[in-house]
Amino acid sequence: MLARPFRLLRRAWRLARGVPDLPPGVRLGQRVYVGRDVQFDYRYARFITLEDDVTIVSGSSILCHDASSFRRLGVTWVAPVRVCDGAYVGSRSVLMPGVTVGPGAVVGAGSVVTRDVPAGAIVAGVPARRIGSVASLDRRRRDLLRDGGSFDSDLVYRNALPEESQEALLRAIQQSGGFFTTYPDSPLVAAERLPRPRSDGDQSTQASDP
Repeated sequence: MLARPFRLLRRAWRLARGVPDLPPGVRLGQRVYVGRDVQFDYRYARFITLEDDVTIVSGSSILCHDASSFRRLGVTWVAPVRVCDGAYVGSRSVLMPGVTVGPGAVVGAGSVVTRDVPAGAIVAGVPARRIGSVASLDRRRRDLLRDGGSFDSDLVYRNALPEESQEALLRAIQQSGGFFTTYPDSPLVAAERLPRPRSDGDQSTQASDP
């Protein structure tokens, strides 16, 4: 009898602290980052897997079911969603039922992902389409980093950079963008680590267009 009120209180406490509200059953790897206001398909969360070092940025949604045929056919389509090791899902993106975001892939902000994303690919748009590779992006940014250096984000956000560094940061941002060494303070997932599914029984489904 007390279980539901306790869950509701815990959920309210987490939301008040800005900690992501993780539904029961979602499978999490290690060092997973989930930003604010990420929406999980609560009822079907057991079909969501976020592997190690995954980043889901604020405002994104992960959907595992499609009820668009329910009134005509009386059924709801449900399919798993997997975000593989090291993948990055940009702000306010939507992952549709049945998709797998491959290892190290990047989903651009505001994308709607309706098909599997290959490992190391960058996709963006509605629907999301491949626009590049992480390898090429990293090469370009390494060149910029070598030329412009980086700045300690803790000092930047506390407005505590030395004057010389502040001027260098402004020049870098105006020319080609500046690089910060760490994430700003933000909520990190601190929920229970649930077991990941065994790889030999894992069957990801390629989604068709909705």
